[in-house]
Amino acid sequence: MPRYKIIDYVYPTAGELARLILQFRDVEYEDEKVDSPDKIYEAEEESPFGVLPILLVDGKIVAQQNGIARYLARELDLVGKTNEEAATCDMVMDGLGVMFAKVRGNQISRLDTKQQINVFKQMMEEDVPRYLAKYEQFLQRSELSNGYLASEQLTWCDLGVALTFAGMKIRQPKLLDKFPKLEAFVEKVTANEVVSHFIDTELAPSAVLRKNSM
Repeated sequence: MPRYKIIDYVYPTAGELARLILQFRDVEYEDEKVDSPDKIYEAEEESPFGVLPILLVDGKIVAQQNGIARYLARELDLVGKTNEEAATCDMVMDGLGVMFAKVRGNQISRLDTKQQINVFKQMMEEDVPRYLAKYEQFLQRSELSNGYLASEQLTWCDLGVALTFAGMKIRQPKLLDKFPKLEAFVEKVTANEVVSHFIDTELAPSAVLRKNSM
């Protein structure tokens, strides 16, 4: 098994999905969070495109948010069974990327806590609802029998979407009230013991902090 190391900012990023994938498959990894300006600069300089997170695989760098998660999903059999299912995973995750397009890690890292909170609050109020509707429609139109997004087996896009909206729901408990299919999907995925533990121990503390600061 390769040696994995994730280098990331201290606040939640797309690196959370990479961590969840590794934990879901019970794969050990080293996790380094950088917080000081000097360490952030050094880590970003090491990244091929100047942003975090990065994944080191036996010392070789894999970078760019979904690129890291997609790589791990391929390595750990979480991309579905066919090219079509893999493409659906990419499409679903790219949709999240569009939703978060205004929230770029290399910009957020240079904002103070109050500014970060304001950015996320604006996103929750103005940008998120219409994307929730899109994912609700996607699930309504799905021909899959098990409630997943891309395959009859759980894939990395199920983990990614559920993790994203579960984190948002911690800050906004009524977030999914108008989207029953999406809410049922999130509850299904997060009922998994590993996913639930990850949310409780790694995602929820920072989400609650932001919620209480709003």
